[in-house]
Amino acid sequence: MKYSLFRFFDVFEAFAIYLICFASNLIFIYVKTLNLEGSFILKSFVKSIIDYQFIINIFLTFIVIVFHYQFLNRRKTEIACRILVGDTMVNIIIRYILNSLTILLFSFLLSLSLNFYLRLNVTSNLYLVFIFIIYILISAGQVKKE
Repeated sequence: MKYSLFRFFDVFEAFAIYLICFASNLIFIYVKTLNLEGSFILKSFVKSIIDYQFIINIFLTFIVIVFHYQFLNRRKTEIACRILVGDTMVNIIIRYILNSLTILLFSFLLSLSLNFYLRLNVTSNLYLVFIFIIYILISAGQVKKE
């Protein structure tokens, strides 16, 4: 990642944020499959959390939007300097998209392996991947504004 805008800490932060989103979705799916016949209190507690699964997932994906926005704001000066030394805006945007998608792919593959290990449904994590791809493409438009 020689020409990348991402540093090691940025890659680690993005990977962790994506993984938290995928893991929380995985936990919700796993809890839905549990058979909680022993305790009414535990069953009602889990049901009250699962009722808000969609809202919690939206909130966690909002964290990804905030990360990309803050990341690009931290890199304004670097983007301007790269343009001054001869890099093109198109190359910067393409590298940003490819690096973001690579980080997303690695975190998705890790969560996918957990899904297969626990024998859970994969489609909900696929929905998250499509949402994250849209977020990445929208944030790539923000690179142009700098």
